[in-house]
Amino acid sequence: MAKIIAGSASSQLVNNLCKNLDIPKIDTFIERYQDQELRVQLSEGAYNEDVIIVQSTSKPANDHLMELFLLVDAAKRSGARQVIAVVPYFGYSRQDRPSYAYGPISARLVASLLEASKVDHLITIDLHSPQIEGFFKINVQNIETTNLFDNLLKDKPNLTIVSPDIGGLIRARKLSGSLNANLAVISKIRKNHNTCEMDGIMGDMKGTHCVLVDDIVDTGNTLCQAAELLIKNGALSVEAFVTHAVLSEQALNNISNSAIDKMVVTNSINQSNLGPKFKVIDIAPLLAENLKKFSNPK
Repeated sequence: MAKIIAGSASSQLVNNLCKNLDIPKIDTFIERYQDQELRVQLSEGAYNEDVIIVQSTSKPANDHLMELFLLVDAAKRSGARQVIAVVPYFGYSRQDRPSYAYGPISARLVASLLEASKVDHLITIDLHSPQIEGFFKINVQNIETTNLFDNLLKDKPNLTIVSPDIGGLIRARKLSGSLNANLAVISKIRKNHNTCEMDGIMGDMKGTHCVLVDDIVDTGNTLCQAAELLIKNGALSVEAFVTHAVLSEQALNNISNSAIDKMVVTNSINQSNLGPKFKVIDIAPLLAENLKKFSNPK
């Protein structure tokens, strides 16, 4: 039987996973020195066990990433047979290519660091770019949330699934196909890393209920602009279904005052007090289904 370890970014998710998988949890002690250096200790060893470590590398991304490396090393040094890193939200995934002069490919470096820490298997949810899987030499499982969203939308009539940009078209097409719904995509020009301009819609959404689908909501600017554009072009209503709720800066205020009627997000990043427009769905059953082969090895 496997054992599971919760990183500080994913403690509630791990509690849900323990219930779904019926496996024990190894407690951790995570402290900081005065200079903010992390100190990590496990409550027990894991000799010849498969160890599942769950940690989203969300804000503060660098602290949570370093904590993950230390937890992996601690598990390996305590005798773990193999370490399965479950990173529901993979930080730095938006930096998957050299998009400006003299810059790094940050996602590639994070992949190398995870391999150097001796992770044996990586499980993540809705990677921003599927090409990141190719940055790893170890096995990577990128789980899609299409089925989760499909279950919430399958009984709603007169839908148009909308991608807020060309980059998300594949994701939107899969959902629209499973629902037999209309498909539309918004033409977006990104001016810099946090501002964008929208200049058109490909597809007809007049007289339909629109559902914006994306992997990440950060400041909320893209989705809020998209919702306003859809309403101006004849949409009856706009909802948003997003996997990773980063929600930085004024995101909650932006969404609260936008044309978005409801926003559905997952708990890939721990959430609380999001407001009445938000609905949070639990990814623990989805992860548990993919972790059963480790928790109940033949």
